[in-house]
Amino acid sequence: MKFLIKSRTFFSILLILIIFWSCKQEDKSPETILMPKPATVEELGQMNRDFAKALIAHDAAAAAMVYDENASLLPPNENIVTGRENIQTYWQGAIDAGIIDARVKTIDAKSDGDLGYEIGTFELRFLGPDNDTIVDTGKYTEILQRNKEGKWVSLYGMWSNNAPAEAE
Repeated sequence: MKFLIKSRTFFSILLILIIFWSCKQEDKSPETILMPKPATVEELGQMNRDFAKALIAHDAAAAAMVYDENASLLPPNENIVTGRENIQTYWQGAIDAGIIDARVKTIDAKSDGDLGYEIGTFELRFLGPDNDTIVDTGKYTEILQRNKEGKWVSLYGMWSNNAPAEAE
């Protein structure tokens, strides 16, 4: 009889604990979800600084690696270029055109979660046909995303130069 009473007590306590643990739910309200800390302007601008270094090194593969695998370039007066492989080919064209220097300067950059943007200015220098230097200056916008490794990569890049449009 004592065994039966002890067994009932044990199972009653066990049942109460099981009910308690099964009813306990994690609080998943929006207030408790941790959002990534906003990136600094320095972090967001690193993508374009790495890009400029790759162009100066004449490394189109490295230049393309700062873009997401499915990223798109929206170059001025040209068709959209989509996909890292096509982006690499595009930038190889700039290298083949005689690029000798590339500089970027971030004007503004912000992030919200794993998405961000950067706007800035650029200066590209090319070796001209008469061994002169051709300078192209302009502005750019990048839509950025933090990848699985935590690095900011470009999803969409768009730019234009500061020269006035040519009259037709």
